[in-house]
Amino acid sequence: MATVKRTIRRYLSFLRRTLWMRECMLFVRGACFAGGPYRCPCCGWRVRGFMDRSGWSVHNTDGYCPRCNAKARHRRLWLYLRDEARLFDSEQRVLDVGPAPGLARALAGCRNLDYVAVGTEEDTPRLSVLGDVRALPFVSGTFDVVLCQHVLEHVDDDRRSLAELRRVAKHGGWAVISVPLNLDGPTHEDPSITDPAERERLFGEPGHVRMYGNDLAERLRDAGFDATFHPAESIPAEQCERYGLRRDENLFICRPQGG
Repeated sequence: MATVKRTIRRYLSFLRRTLWMRECMLFVRGACFAGGPYRCPCCGWRVRGFMDRSGWSVHNTDGYCPRCNAKARHRRLWLYLRDEARLFDSEQRVLDVGPAPGLARALAGCRNLDYVAVGTEEDTPRLSVLGDVRALPFVSGTFDVVLCQHVLEHVDDDRRSLAELRRVAKHGGWAVISVPLNLDGPTHEDPSITDPAERERLFGEPGHVRMYGNDLAERLRDAGFDATFHPAESIPAEQCERYGLRRDENLFICRPQGG
């Protein structure tokens, strides 16, 4: 038992050091990009531009935030939570499934939120609980708000996962769900396709198992949600430019049926 405790303490110490070093790197990188016409709403940093995956070069106007690493979709979600859902105006218990570092950092820092992050990789920054979206380790009706952003396209049994998201949401609560979406046709999935190159060609990335289509709202209804489509095209162009948003990051705002 003593050996197990020592191992756990060493691992937690390693995670704290890793998080500290990451924060230092982000601060230095953010300082190099400080000042300019763009703003990241997740961290509040004004920047000269956003970045692509190459790291330290200004490459585009809708990439990663150099200060907190938030992607365009995370900035999009934060603005919705702040300006339309008014998430930060009252105490809420929030579940974040598959937390992204930049968004998780911002949400975890909000004093009014009881923020819980669940994922499958134990080295994920700010992870609260190890768990699978197909079998969430929480009692039914636990959360006021459930966030699931770009997770379901990686999961083989997404219908079971959607049912789990509905199960842990309180009556009167709500969820925000987003996925890569092609509205020109129905969802395309084929479990027999396992080649990473073919998955990337058909579904967008090697780790994706489907490309969602115009029938996603039906899947959400089958899982017990009343879903409202919140298209990226509804965002004013000025806001898109200022915050480095994209026109393909759509949201589904979901409320438990009968809730």
